[in-house]
Amino acid sequence: MAPGISHSRFTHPIDSERPKGASRFEFLAPKLKRRVTLFDPFHVRLWALLESNPRVLRYCERPAYWHHDNRRQLADFWVKIGRREVCWIVTPTPQPARAGGLSADDDIGVRYVHVQDLAAHGVWIENWLRILPYLASNERFVSERLLLDVEQAVSSAPTLGQLERDFQPHDTVLVRTAVFMLLHKGRIKAKALRDRPLGPAMGLRRAST
Repeated sequence: MAPGISHSRFTHPIDSERPKGASRFEFLAPKLKRRVTLFDPFHVRLWALLESNPRVLRYCERPAYWHHDNRRQLADFWVKIGRREVCWIVTPTPQPARAGGLSADDDIGVRYVHVQDLAAHGVWIENWLRILPYLASNERFVSERLLLDVEQAVSSAPTLGQLERDFQPHDTVLVRTAVFMLLHKGRIKAKALRDRPLGPAMGLRRAST
């Protein structure tokens, strides 16, 4: 049976050696509720993009090998968007975006992601690399009541700074975390994250408006 929306084909990375001389980056991934270990700065940046996109339901780092041209290559990420699944491989040189299928007996496409494509999202990625630690550390302390109240308040207090002031004496860190949780879930949006550093003047709007 093909995996449904709620089912993950890949849940943990396969056993593979750490590349010689590679750095090691560890994060608690909010979408996966587990720790991820990455060995390349570009993989870290792609990870931040996956976490920041509400349409990405699940993903897995180093999910499987792709066998092609009489060789095998480790896929960097498997990604599930709705019912569609794809494996991404980060490449430092331009390659055709669509590279083929992961195997002959499934419908998982393989795509290359050029590092310059990641550079084009540089401000967005840097902002989310600042946001994600709030979720990893504080999400469990944010009540559903606070989350709903903050979502409702976005219409009348449309910047991060205004929300933090209006919700005093609530803990500012928890109010900020609630905002970031709502962005992460796609329930509110902040267009400014694409071209301006994260700050109190960040504009917010509810996703339904």
